[in-house]
Amino acid sequence: MKSVLRSRLLLAVVIFVYGCAHQEPGIRPAGELFQEATELAEQGKTEKAAEKFMEVRTYYPGDDLARKSLLATADLYYEQEDYASALQSYEEFRLLYPTDVESAYSLHRIAMSHFKQTGTPDRDQTETVRAIQTFESFLSSYPNSPYAEEARTRLAEAKSTLAKHYVYIGKFYLRKKKYEAACNRFQYVREHYPDAPLDDDLDELLSRSCGEKGRAGG
Repeated sequence: MKSVLRSRLLLAVVIFVYGCAHQEPGIRPAGELFQEATELAEQGKTEKAAEKFMEVRTYYPGDDLARKSLLATADLYYEQEDYASALQSYEEFRLLYPTDVESAYSLHRIAMSHFKQTGTPDRDQTETVRAIQTFESFLSSYPNSPYAEEARTRLAEAKSTLAKHYVYIGKFYLRKKKYEAACNRFQYVREHYPDAPLDDDLDELLSRSCGEKGRAGG
């Protein structure tokens, strides 16, 4: 992904330098393009709006509207629940504008984009782990941000989902009479997620699995 972003940035620079020496006829002002993109977005025409925002960025990479267009594109995808595309755009924004005033907002949206893609405890938890990592990074960097309260709430929810996932795996091992593996999973949950709300009685699961492990000489 980073190589793609670098290629886009290089292309934008080349176009900008070329455009300074060779003004292409027929190119509309940045403000007009941005306004049209905004209107298309309000009409729910996501792809057409994204294309117009990209025109602003392509023809006017040095203009502040290019920065606003990238963030608007990310927000557009997020509001349309296309979280994978939103994530890519927010990450590109942070790569191109690392010290921008919207840095906290964009990082929070990256975390939320991961969070919105998390599955139920019985599914793959890759996005849950990424959400937890990003929320923790956000709270470390911006503990007093207006988005901090929501970040803490979502972080707790993500940790609960991950804890339930480990319990789900532990119960699978328990059914298969793999008591040591089950015991280890439940102990991991007790040690790392002691406050996470669960749907099961962890004490009872620990007693069963670790007790059977001991009787089996594990």
